[in-house]
Amino acid sequence: MRRKTLIQLVCVTASLVGLAWLLGRIGWATVGGALARVGWPALAVLMLLGWCESVADAAALWVIMRRRLHLGFAVTVNAAGSMLNLILPWESGEVLKGTLLRERFGTELAISGTIIWNYVFKISRPALSMTAALCGWALYDGIDRFHVGVILAANALAFLPYFGLWIFIRYGAAKGFLRVLDLIPILRRHPARWGEVARQIDREVKLFWHERPVAYLKVFFLQVVARMTGWASYAVALRALGAHYSFGQVALAYATLNVAEFVTAVLPARVGVSEGSSFFLFQFIGLDPVLGVIMAVILRVRTIVANGVITPFAFLHGTPVAQTSAEAPREPATGKEPGSP
Repeated sequence: MRRKTLIQLVCVTASLVGLAWLLGRIGWATVGGALARVGWPALAVLMLLGWCESVADAAALWVIMRRRLHLGFAVTVNAAGSMLNLILPWESGEVLKGTLLRERFGTELAISGTIIWNYVFKISRPALSMTAALCGWALYDGIDRFHVGVILAANALAFLPYFGLWIFIRYGAAKGFLRVLDLIPILRRHPARWGEVARQIDREVKLFWHERPVAYLKVFFLQVVARMTGWASYAVALRALGAHYSFGQVALAYATLNVAEFVTAVLPARVGVSEGSSFFLFQFIGLDPVLGVIMAVILRVRTIVANGVITPFAFLHGTPVAQTSAEAPREPATGKEPGSP
């Protein structure tokens, strides 16, 4: 077994053991009683919200690829990437999405589409999270200035990955992405034209805003809608658990836990870590930490089930819709100089 795989398995096991220990400290009877209060109607709403999130994210990718990508296939690819991101660090699911798309659409279109989607995601997610933090600050007066200041500062720092990716794209994101793919033995390819392919991808990414500003705004809007389903899921889950928190309290909880996801994304294991951290984060903002853990567990299981029933369809290979971006007509440029937003 490779060392990296062993480390990941150990970290996943440790995080799950830690979560089980935390739930044991809370009391399995307490946890069971809370789950029993949720009820089937709330579970149905949570599942619906989970699928709405997948469809909205997939629609954003569909817009980027100029509708050459079937929306149904986009949903399955997005679900597969989300499932892998639960286990592996460093957004490994995005690499999986890129490889699945490449099999149908060729390297240029697949990688440029994946990079652009993540580029917009890096600003749409923190934008909504900061909005939630500001709502919590304005509408919830049960927290002191220090704690609010920490949450606002953390959400402001969440914008840094966007600027990091901006620099990455400016200096050749596609070449770096191809180097990552080259590390996967079963995906290694060394055609002589890959250098030119990488330059073409970088050019398309840099021109996306200037040539297709309406599409950029559509992608941003769809990703915000997808993130809002997470905010709504917090409200539904907490209400189902019997916590009658105000809009400001739920907003603050969402902003706090959402920004924590940026930290857990770089860890070798995410399942168990996020749920355990919710105990301390709910305590930090003055909410019931027990309900925070139980809510996080419910939403994690919901995500696994919602994406798990969709993911297998991503690996059913059909007839390619398009092979490369060159095969489909480009939308007319606006005449502006190349650059990035």
